[in-house]
Amino acid sequence: MVPLFLTLSILIFLATLFLGLLVFLNDSKNQVNRTFLFITLFSIGWIVTNLIVDLSKDLKVALFFSRMTIVTPAFIAPICLYFSLIFPRQKIKIKVWKIVLIFIPALIFLIFSPTKFNVEKVWLDETGKVDFQPGILYLLLLIYFIVYFGLTFRNFLKSHKENIGIEKIQIVYLFIGFLSAVIIGLTTNVILPLIRYSQFVTVGPSLSIFGFIGFTAYAIVARRLFDIKVILTEVFTVTVGLILFIQAIAAPSLVMKILNTGIFLLFCLFGYFLVKSVIREVELRQEVEKLSQAKSEFISIASHQLRTPLTAIKGYISMVLGKNYGKPPTKMEKPLENIYASNERLIKLVNDLLNLSRLEAGKIEFNPELTSLKELVSGIIQELRINVEKKGLYIKIVKPSEPLPKIMLDRDKIRQVILNIIDNAIKYTKEGGITVNLEKLNSEEQIKVSDTGEGMDEKEIQSLFQIFSRATAGTQLHTEGAGIGLYVARQFVEMHGGKIWAESLGKGKGSTFIVRLPIQLSPKLLKSKTRTIINK
Repeated sequence: MVPLFLTLSILIFLATLFLGLLVFLNDSKNQVNRTFLFITLFSIGWIVTNLIVDLSKDLKVALFFSRMTIVTPAFIAPICLYFSLIFPRQKIKIKVWKIVLIFIPALIFLIFSPTKFNVEKVWLDETGKVDFQPGILYLLLLIYFIVYFGLTFRNFLKSHKENIGIEKIQIVYLFIGFLSAVIIGLTTNVILPLIRYSQFVTVGPSLSIFGFIGFTAYAIVARRLFDIKVILTEVFTVTVGLILFIQAIAAPSLVMKILNTGIFLLFCLFGYFLVKSVIREVELRQEVEKLSQAKSEFISIASHQLRTPLTAIKGYISMVLGKNYGKPPTKMEKPLENIYASNERLIKLVNDLLNLSRLEAGKIEFNPELTSLKELVSGIIQELRINVEKKGLYIKIVKPSEPLPKIMLDRDKIRQVILNIIDNAIKYTKEGGITVNLEKLNSEEQIKVSDTGEGMDEKEIQSLFQIFSRATAGTQLHTEGAGIGLYVARQFVEMHGGKIWAESLGKGKGSTFIVRLPIQLSPKLLKSKTRTIINK
């Protein structure tokens, strides 16, 4: 059994050291990376001291290192607490005196570790393995761990609530990794020895570190923790390479030595190209992310810069058309109206681009308030009525027999959704008109906008709410559209926990857009001031 645990401990020792160094070397100035390295080094120290105790046949050596086994975990606890304060984005600056205060108990354990308060005596049991009698320091260590790791987990929970997106997921996996390591470590190396059962003391550190490294490694690969996906590939390559090298040396015959050496060399070649390809993949991904970020920033800056002059142009043209500067020449009225309409389209496009840049940034403000959907829709219809009358269409609203209750929603965003849908219905309808139905369906309120316009086929409906996607009628009748409005509308509706979709009987048979919004927002949505948008 000892060789198996010895092999396991050595492999975990190497993997932990390699992982800690790679994370550190990836960004040695990063506080999070440096702290992670210290956790791995003290974890290695824990493994080594327990291994020495287990393999030692000299009782004096065994007594000394038995007393040293509590030193490294005593320091791991405050380092983990410090780590929980700075992860994921070094969010707070901790004063030096507070750091010293965090580490004072660990220094006290270090001072008393060589005494009988730690380990009273050691002996060899009937199997020849070292056994020991713990002192009162082990009980204090248990209380110390409960307090420190309790504070660590509290910080992770607090950070989990404050963060969003990928950082929130990172904290979950780190929390699980730390929790598994603490439970295993406390059980095998503190609780069981206190009840005179120390058979698992040697394997405890390896198993607990394995739990921590396992979940942390998954976070690195699948959740981009520390943003170095290449780490586990290198750890895997080196570990397997070491095993093959040991097999080549320990082979019983010359033929087997040659064969195993050949396998080792082939794997080294394969490992080199594997690591190189993963590094290239990470570099390409980082380049794409930088380009995407630069694109979003450009769109945001350009949109902000465009919106101010466009708004000014709209104001001046409105005043000219309103005869604030006197009556303009008759032949200028139509061109001014065309300029005004073009300017309105540009303002809408700029607003769509701004919303798109915020969505791609991952955050967007969410400010729900108690709102009457009927009043909101009525106001939008009144605003668009002049466009309807110009095209000789009708627009009507069908209200439910019973008044609709007010619901919690972000008024500006839902207004933009409904305005976009009705405005599209007006654009793509040549004759007939638009009907807006409002009704209550159990725990939801529904807005149904039906038109007698161009209609759509099944393929167009399926791609309608995707970014930069437009129906055939849109590309033929209104070439100035960008295909952003409905994508943004879907994101805004889903932000409220609602649904939006389109229906049509086919070309030339009109279209119907349906929006359903919950009457009661979930407590989580009500509490949140920002929402993370995950593009689908």
